[in-house]
Amino acid sequence: MLQNIAPDRKRSKAGSLTGKEKRYAKTLLDKKYAVQDIAFIINQGREKTVNQSVIQSLVGDKCIKTVDDKELDKFLKIQSSYDPKTLLNPFKDERLIRAREAMMAAVQIFNSPTIVFKTEIFCVLANIAWTYLLHEKLERTKKGSSILNNGNSVTVGGTLNKQSCPIKNEAVKENLRKLIKIRDAVEHTYFVGGEECFGALFQACCINFDKHMTEWFGQHISLSEKLSLALQFVRLQKAQIIEIEKSDLPEKIRAISKEIQDSNFATDNAFQLKVYYTTEATSKTNADLHKLLSSESGVATGKEVIKKVSREKITQKQLLELVHEKGFKKFTSTDHINFWKTNWETAAIRNKKAGEFGEVFNGWGWYKDKWLPVVLKHCKDSGDKYKWPARP
Repeated sequence: MLQNIAPDRKRSKAGSLTGKEKRYAKTLLDKKYAVQDIAFIINQGREKTVNQSVIQSLVGDKCIKTVDDKELDKFLKIQSSYDPKTLLNPFKDERLIRAREAMMAAVQIFNSPTIVFKTEIFCVLANIAWTYLLHEKLERTKKGSSILNNGNSVTVGGTLNKQSCPIKNEAVKENLRKLIKIRDAVEHTYFVGGEECFGALFQACCINFDKHMTEWFGQHISLSEKLSLALQFVRLQKAQIIEIEKSDLPEKIRAISKEIQDSNFATDNAFQLKVYYTTEATSKTNADLHKLLSSESGVATGKEVIKKVSREKITQKQLLELVHEKGFKKFTSTDHINFWKTNWETAAIRNKKAGEFGEVFNGWGWYKDKWLPVVLKHCKDSGDKYKWPARP
């Protein structure tokens, strides 16, 4: 299996190769691969990158055993499979990839205007997402801890009741318990109105998932950049929920809805997150601009807006012009490149940080509101280094 020859996650020390990596590198050298190409291959997915001199030092070393072509082909396949943005690899991070995809599917299907089967699908897929996420957390804590003595894997519900549960927030636990309860109730029950009854619960489930995933495994795998985690529905007021409960909802569903509203965690955003829509006329087009609002008081005041931000992006040339306007006229493109390379020492760190400060748009664009202040602070902290001498 491919997993059996995957490079070690645990590195020896910064800038050095493990024994297994040395064998792959030596084999590639014997096959006349260029040193820089070997370094690039080895560094894929690595937290601490190695430089070319480390690879070059293996030339002529007859003590290092090489690998056969079949094992080398598998190694190259694994190394070429890293996602450059998330750094996830299907041969190493299968659970995390499945967890992210299950939650993305849950949100996308729920937000689809053509799907009626929303509540049922969201509950099933969200539960699958949390199952894979918890299994990965448990396995990395102690290998085999996601498997029970009978060979079955632990469930989300079973994990929540254990003292060793990695989720510590009780409101988050209760949110998941209600999600499971809804899933079990709707499995053989037909009804409509679930998104209105349980929308706030589902919204909190999405936010909780992304929060725990990034806290456990890194900000670089967050779904916030991949898609908006806001479920596209209007959160109803309590009076409206009461009217729904008076309708023809099945008894089980009506009872769960009441439990949610009467819960001790009802006002905790980790249990249910209340969101509202409002409209605002734009000055340019006089059209209605829809905004998603949040209010802990339960009233849409218009002061808190939740929406995907479209940041102003600037090129390096535009960035330099703005920096020069502030008096740092000696700050060049080379200075800029050296600054961010020094600031983010390894390729892995650069990949993780890049999305926070910019994105690709006809080339690389820096977020003006986030990156410009960082550069200006660097220039100011450098004293007169980037300033022209004052005239006598």
